[in-house]
Amino acid sequence: MITGEEFISLAGKLASRPDADEATNRAAVSRAYYGAFHLAKALLDDMGFSAPRNPSGHAFVYRRLFFSRQQNAQAIGALLSDLHPSRIEADYDLSSEEAGTNRNAKECVEESHRVRSAILACRQEPAFSQIKSDIATYEKKIGG
Repeated sequence: MITGEEFISLAGKLASRPDADEATNRAAVSRAYYGAFHLAKALLDDMGFSAPRNPSGHAFVYRRLFFSRQQNAQAIGALLSDLHPSRIEADYDLSSEEAGTNRNAKECVEESHRVRSAILACRQEPAFSQIKSDIATYEKKIGG
């Protein structure tokens, strides 16, 4: 079974290729986002919160983390919220020149690494329990 970690690794390899063309850069952006997303989703799964398996699952993941009081969780939510539009642009807006640049691909890969680092910190106690409690409170507040 593939992991978010493997997507991030692939994104890094794609973005660092000296012959990276526009398609390669766009693929790196997409894999960087999905790697970070799946790592964050796995964190929530381990806390007992299951994201919907549809397009709303993306917002489900980053909102729950962003509205935690824990700083690393908030950073994950913010970074995913920033990466998601980049992924959308890379996958769907073929007229966007910026979406296919190597600079953009490398920035997205760097952000995915920041997400990974923050997730590792969130898996440690007492952060894990605090985030879990914060998400439960958030879900009660929104009626989720």
